[in-house]
Amino acid sequence: MQQLQMNMQEQLAHPASASHSGVTELVLTKHSPDQLMLLLPMIAHLSRKADRWITWVAPGPIERQLLESYGVDTQKLRIIHSQNDESNTRILWDALNNGTSHTVIGPVSKLNDQAITHLEQAAQNGNTKALLVRYR
Repeated sequence: MQQLQMNMQEQLAHPASASHSGVTELVLTKHSPDQLMLLLPMIAHLSRKADRWITWVAPGPIERQLLESYGVDTQKLRIIHSQNDESNTRILWDALNNGTSHTVIGPVSKLNDQAITHLEQAAQNGNTKALLVRYR
């Protein structure tokens, strides 16, 4: 699991192409207790390296102390809470498209190819990376 985290952190922090935009999808088991143990180190790494916001459409409330215990720079982290899947997608698109974030992280479910393409275009418009978290 640590190697996966390191590979994903590296991919998000240093893209292979000259463009600093793109979409990465992470699939997690829905009821796994390890979800935060995988996401928080990545968010911490990104928050320390990024020159813009890390925007996280979070699944629910999260304690600042927990974030800081993983090394997250909370001054660079913007947490947004949403009501449902439809608003998640709209929030993700807006955050990607406006260009104020280095990386936008958020949950997605049942997106078709057209919706993914729409998010990829928003990421390109905003010169932003996306980490879409899908639960199975």
